This record gives sequence, structure tokens and C-alpha cells, in this order.
Amino acid sequence: MQDIGLGVCKSRPLDLVFIIDSSHSVRPLEFTKVKTFVSWIIDTLDIGAADTWVAVVNYASTVKIEFHLGTHSDKQSLNRAVAWITPLSTGTMSGLAIQTAMDEAFTVEAGARGPTFNIPKVAIIVTDGRPQDQVNEVAARALSSTLWVWTGQTWSPSR
Repeated sequence: MQDIGLGVCKSRPLDLVFIIDSSHSVRPLEFTKVKTFVSWIIDTLDIGAADTWVAVVNYASTVKIEFHLGTHSDKQSLNRAVAWITPLSTGTMSGLAIQTAMDEAFTVEAGARGPTFNIPKVAIIVTDGRPQDQVNEVAARALSSTLWVWTGQTWSPSR
């Protein structure tokens, strides 16, 4: 947060990608809680062309980019898009989801801002369990290129 005078704080611009687990083990009530969490984070940020951009990567045994960075330019449209996300169901391919975020969500072609903008790249992974694929190598590559925040119960990459 940056103090912009008169006690008003403004969040620093980010390219923020939520990577959300919607596998079969995430029950409908828990998936609703995940979407509520994503919306709560969005509501705490300054969203706009010169501010934070948000994307969502939804995963289970497959990966779906729900929307790219810069697609939505205000909190209301972002929160509407989050509300419409549905679970993909089977499997928990966390490594595939991280790789997809690096290859497809954090690229300039997909809407991320390039290096000249000096905008931090942040991913928040929300998962309930153990990945069913190899995640350590892809997580290490992600950590070397991006600031990643991990949430979940069973695994956490170390820096």
C-alpha cells in the first residue's frame, strides 16, 4: 500500500492470477468459499488500467483460463466473472495449472504487462489437497520468475 496523502492508501499495481482448485474433492460449499475469498481479495485492491489486473485459472485434471489479465477493468465485472466460475471436477493437476499460468496467463500476448512496466507478477494458488502430478520442478521454475503465494493444506514450495 502506498500513502497518497490525507491518510488514503492505494494498493500497488499487480498482475495477479488466482489459480483455483475445482477438483472433485472440493465440495460445492467449499468451492463457493473459494470464490468468496477471490472476490474478497479483489475488493481490497485498486482495479483498473493503471492499477491491478486479475486473471483466474481454474483447474482439476484439466486447466481452464476463465479470463485473462486486463479482461475486466473494474471490481464489479471481475466479481461477476468470478461468480460464474463452475467446478471442473476430477483430478488435482496442480503442476499443470502452474505451468499453464506461466505459459499462458502471465504472457504479454495474454494480457500481462511487459517488463518495461515493472509490475510484479503474483499468483495465489487455492487448493485443498495433494497434487496428483509432479509439482516441485514447475513450482521451482515459477518461484524463480514470479512472486507466488500458496494456500492449501498439504504442500508449500520453499523459497
